[in-house]
Amino acid sequence: MSLSIHNARLLDPATGLDAPGAVFIDKGRIKHVAQGQSGAHADAKETLDAGGLCLAPGLIDLRVKTGEPGDEQKETLATASRAALAGGVTSFVVMPDTRPTIDDVALVRFIKERARETAKARIYPAGALSVGLQGELMAEIGLMADAGAVAFTNGDMPIANASIMKRAMTYAASRGAIVMSRPDDRALSGSGVMNAGAFAARFGLSGMPVEAEWIGAARDVMLAETTGCRLVVDQVSTARTLDILAGARDRGAKVHATVAAHTLFFNERDVGDYLTYCKVNPPFRDEDTRQGLIAALKRGEIDAVVSAHDPQPPEEKRLPFGEAAFGAAGLETTLAALMSLVHDAGLPLLDALAPVTCRPADLLGLPQGRLKSGTPADLILFDPGKPWLCVREDLRSRSTNSPFDGRRLQGRILRTFVGGETVFDFAPAP
Repeated sequence: MSLSIHNARLLDPATGLDAPGAVFIDKGRIKHVAQGQSGAHADAKETLDAGGLCLAPGLIDLRVKTGEPGDEQKETLATASRAALAGGVTSFVVMPDTRPTIDDVALVRFIKERARETAKARIYPAGALSVGLQGELMAEIGLMADAGAVAFTNGDMPIANASIMKRAMTYAASRGAIVMSRPDDRALSGSGVMNAGAFAARFGLSGMPVEAEWIGAARDVMLAETTGCRLVVDQVSTARTLDILAGARDRGAKVHATVAAHTLFFNERDVGDYLTYCKVNPPFRDEDTRQGLIAALKRGEIDAVVSAHDPQPPEEKRLPFGEAAFGAAGLETTLAALMSLVHDAGLPLLDALAPVTCRPADLLGLPQGRLKSGTPADLILFDPGKPWLCVREDLRSRSTNSPFDGRRLQGRILRTFVGGETVFDFAPAP
């Protein structure tokens, strides 16, 4: 099939393109990007008038949790894919903290095969850095990399033993593999449930201090410098952590940073009256810290914005705040969170899209994430100003624990393409 999408506002952060034009798709790939062209391509068997809407590469998400295998009541690969496509996410990396843990070749192959069978989004497995995520024995990094794992992580459980972490990084460096680490010193963060500070004290809740992140990041960055490992410091929540990475990059270290979309949108006061849907790890920080991250995003210091999609069923969230599970559903709200920064914080539209398109694609070495001839036709058609109300019951994830529930947002995905095929089409009720 060939398709021409014309009368569109073309957005390509990889090249800085922001202009009217058309895209011609043939056999699942972009064949031609025609800047300034208003009409359809003459050879197209099908045409689509975009009506001036934005046409951009599909979003790439480096951090998504599902429950499959083992906790399918939370989320399956199929339901995560359904939610992702509704949010414009055409490719995502699935985390290894499932039951059983994705820590061997068979499970990496299972995720890949199961995704091919049940999901329309492109799904890439991340392998566990340690066996069972216990932090005691290094997992089979080389074999899992050969089977298709695109990165290695200990999920939300940092490896406390620096010697084991160094050994894993050394081996990953020898294979050219990417290590993702959550920067956290558990001796400091302990049993904390929200950002440490006066607000937590008034709530009578134990806090998670920013120093825990700084110390965890500093250790892992130093190990990356020593070993030559490519390190992604995952879900950074303070600008000072980014400063630690910047210093290491100046010394030649191959370190990168991700930030969760909800961290850029919310601050600690959004916890409100003990709202457990706002209980995430790392926690929402104070407003000054949030503004510091937004400023860093504007400067291009954040490599990827992730959904940090972590589905939790109601029985895990409808508990006292201290007992409720961490985690937020985020696949369907990532674009809207970024559009809020475009509308309210002066973030240029291309700068908002870069950390969810070309930058994560470059990090993983993926061909998608750009409007370029010969690349997969994974595209989104969206209205950056379209208002909508986030209602958790309307979300397509199996678990709807969204901190955006009840929020009025802007920026709506209207159509999603994977390989030139329409896989999501927004049709609002009359």
